[in-house]
Amino acid sequence: MRLRTRRQYQRMAHGSRRYVGQWIIVDIRSSKEPTSRLGITVTRKFGKAHDRNRFKRVVREAFRLSYQQFPGSFLLVVKPRTLAHQASSLDIQKELFSLIEKAFSDQLKSNQV
Repeated sequence: MRLRTRRQYQRMAHGSRRYVGQWIIVDIRSSKEPTSRLGITVTRKFGKAHDRNRFKRVVREAFRLSYQQFPGSFLLVVKPRTLAHQASSLDIQKELFSLIEKAFSDQLKSNQV
């Protein structure tokens, strides 16, 4: 369920669409794999190790709760924005869900045209 290798992240950098929210940035693309996969990128600029680990834990839980509500499978990379450490886990969960929802609605619009 996770993106692990450098090559997987590089593919995401070139073939994905970016959605920017108040707390997070999401790169997303559709996948031919049977399950959706998540990658999380948090640099040291974000804060100390416990801040970075908390952010990753919150995003993994938000993804776990929301990925089955969408049709098909997708690849997702989540990055925090500068002030994301001020957000509650519920804020991040809601924003992740809304950005994935926006990506799927954009995809449906582009397929219908």
